Amino acid sequence: MYHLQYSFEDKIFHLVREPWEDFRFQYGVVQNRNIEFYQWELSDPAKRLLRQKWNELYLVQETHIQNQKKLEQEWETSLTSADKKQSSLLISGFGYFTNLPDPISPIPALFSFSKEEKKRLERSSVNWEEVSKPDQLTNNRELLPKTDSPYRLIHSIQTDTERLATAEKRSFVRLFLLNPVLLYEPAFIQLNGTEFHLNEAEIKVWKGYQSSLVQDLRSCVLGADCNDWEEMTLLFRILYINKSIQEKTIVFPKKNLDGFHYLPMVDLPESVLSTKQNEYVQLFQLKKKIFVSGYHPLQFFNWESFLVRYQSFLESGAAEAQEGIEFNWVGENPYKDQFKNRDWVEETKIQKKQEDYESYTEGIQNLYSYNLTHKNCTSELFRYMNEMFPEGSIGSETFWDPLSSHVISLNFIPSVAAWKMKSNFGTKQRKVYPSYRNLKRKKIANFTEKHFQESFVPTSKIYITNPIDHPFLFFTEETIWNRPLLGMANAVYGIGYTGMGVFSAPFDKGSRFSKGTESVFYSLPELMFFNIRKGHFPFIAVKEIPKEYYLKESL
Repeated sequence: MYHLQYSFEDKIFHLVREPWEDFRFQYGVVQNRNIEFYQWELSDPAKRLLRQKWNELYLVQETHIQNQKKLEQEWETSLTSADKKQSSLLISGFGYFTNLPDPISPIPALFSFSKEEKKRLERSSVNWEEVSKPDQLTNNRELLPKTDSPYRLIHSIQTDTERLATAEKRSFVRLFLLNPVLLYEPAFIQLNGTEFHLNEAEIKVWKGYQSSLVQDLRSCVLGADCNDWEEMTLLFRILYINKSIQEKTIVFPKKNLDGFHYLPMVDLPESVLSTKQNEYVQLFQLKKKIFVSGYHPLQFFNWESFLVRYQSFLESGAAEAQEGIEFNWVGENPYKDQFKNRDWVEETKIQKKQEDYESYTEGIQNLYSYNLTHKNCTSELFRYMNEMFPEGSIGSETFWDPLSSHVISLNFIPSVAAWKMKSNFGTKQRKVYPSYRNLKRKKIANFTEKHFQESFVPTSKIYITNPIDHPFLFFTEETIWNRPLLGMANAVYGIGYTGMGVFSAPFDKGSRFSKGTESVFYSLPELMFFNIRKGHFPFIAVKEIPKEYYLKESL
């Protein structure tokens, strides 16, 4: 499913794609928000076209973001080369290897290349080395894609840095298969608990997967037209599967968790960490059972996606999803002596590379900008739908009465948009998934506890203060008539907290002051009967979630 989240880091309003289960937990539990579904009646062809349009919208944005990163890398590479700070290129994927020979590597035995095959690999490696030389790289400046429409499919740009990295990766794979180097062990995670050990049946499956991966990589390097990332991915899978077999436990490469995160990272208390660890043990058994069910690239993708989530949990206490299959630790080419003559970077026009990067960044920031009133999560969804499907139609099917994305319509306010969606002629069914706190409150029978004790933060048994939230006194989501009164109390409390922050700023670097201003900001809408603040629940364990959460319709 898709939803929109703004990043203050890159100033881009991201179209986020993730599984429904992940979205519902993050939105309904951690962010504690109700989710409302409005169902339309569409034919199967119309559903496919609707899905296709949203996939294309996502693809265009992701291509823009990747292009921006390539331009940034091109500019930074030229700077380091001009300043002679880096003798060779730092390439994603090379951070898992050292430059020391590995005399006991399992690679030669696994591949068992014949003399003729080794000669072919050597020739192929030399060919890719030639491609990376300065005179083989183009000086023609590639036109940058336009940034005036989120719907037009765009091309992925190729910079000289990227072309060089591609050539080095292709040559590296062949050189590694012929003369392996030692792996950089800190780049791998080995899970040593008994719950992660592989039994004999699982090791047999792992060995079968290893044989299939070896055959696939042999085909790539000896003739098949595979991409550099395909070859590198196959090699990494062979390496971590082999290490898992040798150690009889789960081993996998770490990844740089530098993607977009729409929730802040928080340190979990020891008691919560212990509970989450036990939950992961159960998840490992389930995911491992699925992984061993059959050899397929999708099985590896899902397995690796789960492993990187576990890495995120181990390192930060948060299990952040991250799309993509690239193993992205960066480093120098272990065989860098084969790649010389890097002066071509020094001769490039650094200023022009900087201008390209900055102008393209400005273009996509304008294209995917955010504004609280006329370009927020709600209004942008309506704008995309209205522009992709004018008059609410797909072909001859009219499936809804479009809602305006203009400020004057007030549709940027989620409650207003929800009220209009209920009465929209296209809405055939409405489903509500209550938030975690609302599910818990629903089970409370005592009136005083439900409506008074649980609304006051200091006496609430459901809510636990956490690093994500700013300080406040009252929940105002479930009440309307006295919301301004409670909002005033929250605002006064926030002002007092801000005042205290003025004096503590030299000691806490302004943390208390910043939290206090946030509290005031989120209290102001409550004075006008609007509620934004719901509270966060980042420390929730599975056993604390009501069973109603798992029902298809919670109401």
